[in-house]
Amino acid sequence: MRATQAFIDLLLVAVGFAAAYLIYSALLQGGLSTYEVFLGSGSSVLAFWAAVELKRSDGNEDATGWIGFIECFCLGTGVNLLLHAILTYAFYIRRTPFLVAAGGVFASALLTLRARYTLEREGSRKRFLLIGFDSIAGKIFQFLHKPIIGVITTQPELLPADAPYLGDLNDIENILKEYQPTNIVVSITDWARRISPSILLNSRLSGVVVEESAAIYERLFRRVCCERLKPVEVLLSSALRGDSRTMAIQSVCTNLIGVIFLLALFPVMIIVWVAVALFSGPGPVIECTQCAGFQYIPFQLLRFRTLSLDGSGTMTGVGKLISRLHLVDLAQLVNIVRGDMALVGPRPVRSEFAGYLTEVMPFHSHRFSVKPGIFGWAQMHAPDSRQLTDRRQLMDECSQIEYDLFYIKEGSLWMDAEIILGSLTPGAAKHRDTDS
Repeated sequence: MRATQAFIDLLLVAVGFAAAYLIYSALLQGGLSTYEVFLGSGSSVLAFWAAVELKRSDGNEDATGWIGFIECFCLGTGVNLLLHAILTYAFYIRRTPFLVAAGGVFASALLTLRARYTLEREGSRKRFLLIGFDSIAGKIFQFLHKPIIGVITTQPELLPADAPYLGDLNDIENILKEYQPTNIVVSITDWARRISPSILLNSRLSGVVVEESAAIYERLFRRVCCERLKPVEVLLSSALRGDSRTMAIQSVCTNLIGVIFLLALFPVMIIVWVAVALFSGPGPVIECTQCAGFQYIPFQLLRFRTLSLDGSGTMTGVGKLISRLHLVDLAQLVNIVRGDMALVGPRPVRSEFAGYLTEVMPFHSHRFSVKPGIFGWAQMHAPDSRQLTDRRQLMDECSQIEYDLFYIKEGSLWMDAEIILGSLTPGAAKHRDTDS
């Protein structure tokens, strides 16, 4: 199966580069010899295909969208440009940038469409069986719903009305034989004492995917399941701390992009500054809030003032306008250039809340293993919870931390690009927060 998919990918890449050559020939009426066409195109196809295959991950939703397309194009085209620089220098085989770039675009588009089709087709064939039903299994059931064939549990009264009850744990072998699921999700904390491990092992050996609910929760919702985090995992897990090499690369890119944005948007910042100074009444133009940054190091978070200082706490007319235009946080570009913040990272937390949240939720401390950011994974998906005054807002804060921990665990330049594109593109974020 894997070899067949690789061969199909190779054919799609070849079609993409053939389409680029046909367009090139139609526009420029040739210009390349037959030798250059076959050797150049052949090496382009093989180089692009090999680069993508080395990076390829089956079943990854990111490979089916814009981020997958961009990643595929950048990786394959980068390898192609390097290869053709060598071919041009060693053998004087011409390969125009148009052919390399256009072929990469067509090949990436075809591979992305193929990945989306494969994901949808495989998803329609899956049959999930839930063993145990708790709050995590409930969220998984709400998200998957159709592919779930039923639930095995000793507490059927906890199941929602539309959840098929198949039996209790004593009937698990007969149920597996009768329904033949493709995926088994175990949502019992002490399952090793209540289910014979040999039953699940035999299922795995027969090709069934067996997962704990926390693992599939993280994959489906792209957030860490804090409810199942054990104290030893919080204490010893290196995955829940920022990777130093990734952070170093991101820091360089962030500072460079921050300087570019600051220079480009400086005229807009001046206009906002003058508007706030003239029409918001007496008081400072910039609000400074002390927040906890990287490793709890305090810094002053900068924002344009939006509230009146007459004691009423109402938003000024200019404040409403710049809030509607999302210009309030432009001043935070100065925080980025100063090194207080990153372009992408967890939402800044006020210093007085940082210690309290860490006491309530010990895993909250991992948020401070990276710099806070203007854009973030949690900002894309979870609502903004500024005050902890009731249970709902505490749940929102837990949801944000789950997204933040996922970003810390999986963070990369590609994920940063996805977050920035998703934040700047209306409706691009995938809202998967099932608590709402």
